[in-house]
Amino acid sequence: MAEASFQSQRPPPLDGPYILRKLVANLPLSADGPSTDVRITCVEVWNGNLYVGTSASEIIHFVLLPPETDDPSEEPTAIIASRLEPPHNDNSGPGVQQILLLPKISKACVLCNNTLSIYSLPELSPDSTFKPIGCLWVGGVDLNEDVNGSSEDGVVVVIGLKKRLRLVQISENSPPKAIKAIEYGGCLVSVRRDTFSCAADAHSYALLDIVHQQKIGLFPISSLDPDAGDVGGAAEHLATVPSAPSRSASSADRHLRGPEEQRGHARSTSLNVLGLGGPSRTASPQPPAQRYGFDVPESLSRDMSPAPARSPARVPVGGEHSERSSSRPRGGATSPDKPLPPPPTEEDRPQAEEPPLPQPPPFIPLKPHVASPNPNEFLLTVGTTPSDQGVGMFVNLDGDMCRGSIQFSSYPDAIAVDGSGMDFSASISPDMNAEEGYVLAVVHRESQGNTTYGVEVQRWDVDPSAGEVDKYWLNFSPLGLPVHSKGSYISTPIGMRTVVQPFDLVIPEVGAKLTVRKLQLTPTEEAAEEATRVEKSQAAADREFAERLSKLQSQIVVWAGDQIWWTVRNPLVTQLDSRIEAAQYAQVGDVARIQPGRGAIEKVLGDIRGREPQNESEYLSLIYIRQKASLMLFMDVVLRTKADIIIFENEKRITEQALIEGEMDPRVVLSLMPILYREVVQGSDGIQIYGGITTLVEHFLQQNDVSAMPTNVNGPFGDNLLHFVKRYLQFWRRRKGMASVTNDPSVFKSVDAALLHILLLLDQGSAKGTSSPGAQRAELYDLVDKEVECFDRAVQLLEQFKRLFLLSRLYQGNCKASVKASHVLATWKRIIEGEEDKGGELVDGEQKVRDYLRKIRDQGLVEEYGAWLANRNPKLGVQVFADDQSRVKFDPTRAVALLRDKAPGAVKDYLEYLVFGQKKHPQYVNELIAFYLDSVINELESNAGSRATLSQSYETYRILEPPKPTYFSFINDNALAAEWWHARIRLLQLLSETSSYDVNTVLSRLQPYEQELVSEMIILNGRQERHEEALKLLTHGLGDYNTAISYCLYGYASIHRRATPGAPPVSHSQIPTRPEQSRMFGHLLKEFLTIEDLSQRVERTSELLERFGGWLDVADVLAIVPDDWSVDVFSGFLIQTLRKLVRDKAESDIVRALSDAQNSQTSSKLVEKRDEYGATFERVA
Repeated sequence: MAEASFQSQRPPPLDGPYILRKLVANLPLSADGPSTDVRITCVEVWNGNLYVGTSASEIIHFVLLPPETDDPSEEPTAIIASRLEPPHNDNSGPGVQQILLLPKISKACVLCNNTLSIYSLPELSPDSTFKPIGCLWVGGVDLNEDVNGSSEDGVVVVIGLKKRLRLVQISENSPPKAIKAIEYGGCLVSVRRDTFSCAADAHSYALLDIVHQQKIGLFPISSLDPDAGDVGGAAEHLATVPSAPSRSASSADRHLRGPEEQRGHARSTSLNVLGLGGPSRTASPQPPAQRYGFDVPESLSRDMSPAPARSPARVPVGGEHSERSSSRPRGGATSPDKPLPPPPTEEDRPQAEEPPLPQPPPFIPLKPHVASPNPNEFLLTVGTTPSDQGVGMFVNLDGDMCRGSIQFSSYPDAIAVDGSGMDFSASISPDMNAEEGYVLAVVHRESQGNTTYGVEVQRWDVDPSAGEVDKYWLNFSPLGLPVHSKGSYISTPIGMRTVVQPFDLVIPEVGAKLTVRKLQLTPTEEAAEEATRVEKSQAAADREFAERLSKLQSQIVVWAGDQIWWTVRNPLVTQLDSRIEAAQYAQVGDVARIQPGRGAIEKVLGDIRGREPQNESEYLSLIYIRQKASLMLFMDVVLRTKADIIIFENEKRITEQALIEGEMDPRVVLSLMPILYREVVQGSDGIQIYGGITTLVEHFLQQNDVSAMPTNVNGPFGDNLLHFVKRYLQFWRRRKGMASVTNDPSVFKSVDAALLHILLLLDQGSAKGTSSPGAQRAELYDLVDKEVECFDRAVQLLEQFKRLFLLSRLYQGNCKASVKASHVLATWKRIIEGEEDKGGELVDGEQKVRDYLRKIRDQGLVEEYGAWLANRNPKLGVQVFADDQSRVKFDPTRAVALLRDKAPGAVKDYLEYLVFGQKKHPQYVNELIAFYLDSVINELESNAGSRATLSQSYETYRILEPPKPTYFSFINDNALAAEWWHARIRLLQLLSETSSYDVNTVLSRLQPYEQELVSEMIILNGRQERHEEALKLLTHGLGDYNTAISYCLYGYASIHRRATPGAPPVSHSQIPTRPEQSRMFGHLLKEFLTIEDLSQRVERTSELLERFGGWLDVADVLAIVPDDWSVDVFSGFLIQTLRKLVRDKAESDIVRALSDAQNSQTSSKLVEKRDEYGATFERVA
């Protein structure tokens, strides 16, 4: 029922260019109480005074008092000041015919029962200096003069007498003075611009030059008037009835001539010619070479006067269109120079009789109407009968038709023009201060014997040839009288008049719509108290702003019955908003619900697209209309989504574009959406929007529970709303920081939160991981990686949707540097430890943590998460403490201590890195060896199966047939997954490659397991130079013959190293000397000769002697080789040995021969030298 009452209280549509505002109602028109016989005949308003003339020959003077309240939009209170009966009272007369106010001299001319009286303003006391006279009409005040100008020269009025027009100067303190008389009798109306006056008698219109006494006949009022005679032709000279010369009269003459003196001189040639009384158009066959101002164009002659209009079908009221008729071009006039065609012959004449023409309707006199829309034009009305269409003709000061004619639904009972008009023909842009020009006409229609009345409104300043011209109708619904045709007609006769000066009015609807109000979506007591406090402090400023926007002026009044109303130019905002409101509601049973009509709203937006405002009010109005229309389109989308209707793409695009162009606070849009309304942040100031939009939103939310609407992302909610609202919010994000955009942080908090929420909803269906991120995922990354205004709410949303990786990116992009890393690492830790992350984007999380720790400078965080990572993945974790490229570097001593305390399981890996990786810290070798020993020995002590595994590995290796890999390669290639196994391999490497460990300490720990740890014992025996024992273990304990040979060649350090192709396994300094190698090969030969398997014994011995026999003495070999072996077993060795002996003997012979030759050379040189020096004699005492 609330909705129904809301609908019933809505005012009638105000979509026309004019609206009615009450001036007064229930006027006491009769002094004897209510009377249906007394009616209002004329009205004037001036300076807080209302003057009402009645058919009872009374003038009722009301004083308009301001409203009792402070609201300037309230109606004034009309208090009767006097009820005046003019001196000539005739019960059968027309009553008060005219009230002509002359504010400049504080006088009023009143025409009552064809008797003119003059009164003083404002109290209407009779002017004792003027004796009432009989006349037909009074008026003709120069419209170009300022009504409130100087009163020094008085005011010149025109009085219409039966036989002439009399110009009279009325002054404030002097009796009226007659200036001159013009021979133009029976004048019923005249409108004057400077010295030119457009007048009409009972039959036709004429253009008068009251200074030069010229008249141009224009055209008849009614084309059916038999007494109109020929109208049009050349200008006629009007005889002047001289008045007694007086100083005041000559002064008045100067007053008339002054404004047009230059114009008169400029046209003196034509006026002098016209003053000679030149022949009329019909008297001269020769056309004038030049047509002057008062020459009448042939189009205005009697022959070319408007034809009787046919009675067309009635134009429906309520905004129907009708076309204007254009004036006939002058080019169609017949030239007088053209010879007439010959008369038709008898043969040419038709023989059959033509049917008789239909009889014209009977002549009914029409009341002439003249108005002047601007200083250069007059508007005249012509027609046929009162019920047939009337035509409005425009003539300029030269008597030419100057624009296309306009049509009225019937011949007008009264007309009024408003607005200076727009000059669309100007080559430059139109004047920004110009306003549309309108004609208001009181028309009537007859239906079933009843007459109804209405006011038709149309533009006079548009070109009718450009297309259809809109017609509008004043809506009389507010009058409370019986209305017809949607309020456009009433049964009571209507009067209309342009009063002497504009009156200030306040249209409260404008202020109510355009004043900013606070939209409180979730009112609380605190918010209500705050709003009350702010509203009180803001009330005065808002009231002043609303009054300024709502203040308009009107100069046209209409009356009907005992009511008088202002006809006010409809403000743009109410005019367009009425069109929106007409499409806003749909009747559902007895309830009016918001159900926008999309087509009508889109048309409103189309009509204002590209329109430039001309003032502040229009600027705000266009913004308001764009915002409200776009919001209505969005409401349509929401309501259709609620009904599970999928919307066309073009409708969504139109709605999105309308919202973007409207630039409305996006929080208003979000407040209408399911789910997303929770993201609206109102702030301390609330949502400040136009009052009209506030009312609309509040009413919509009363009718629709947005929280109960369907929110299936894969249904209409996602298809209709989420995608285009996402783009709309992204548009707002791009505008953040612009000078023209609000800096209210609550706006962008809401935008960012809603956008994040939408993207999270849309991304729910995306595949997990980062292999192929979709568009929504990429937009999510872009959003959270940049600064967001709603940080706390974003954290809540990401936690709610379980998007932890996105949360870490949010922290990375939005947190302060001091807390950024801690939040990011804590979030990644949650994901790695198993908390659900529905996006699944954190791939290889431990590696990401390790890389991140490398980049940050917070030592505490690096220690904390490095130790955590080392506990989870020791090999990766220790890299945090050992990386020289990291921003936080650790001393190995501190790192070892830290790992021992927080990640004991990673100490071994860290030590391995120090010993094997960098090789810069040999001091940690013993510690690492101890870790390996602990791991291996603890396993052997606690697990008999591990011991058996080791023993089984030896047996398996021994039974392999040559060629076979070394034992070290064998256990590497067949390594178990057990940690102790890999620790043993590392231990073997470390024992063989380094020499800085304590051999005795290691040996003491290994000796209890020397049967299981054979390789280790081999290395330790080698370190102690117990080569015989080491070779024995290699030969009999392992059966690794190749390693035994390598031991002899390169020493113990080579046996467990990975071979590098093309390079010896040890450095040259570590290679044993030749004698040491020979000695070790001798030991190895002995061990080979003791191999239990005879075939292996023979084969290994034979291979050793053949390959490395050069390191052995043949005598020693022959001494130890069993005598029962065939020579074939070591024939190779013997052959090599014998060859070596032969080679050695040959080499010795060569050396000896060379030595003999060398001795001979030396002896020869000695003899030569001795002969050269000769003998030396010494005397012996």
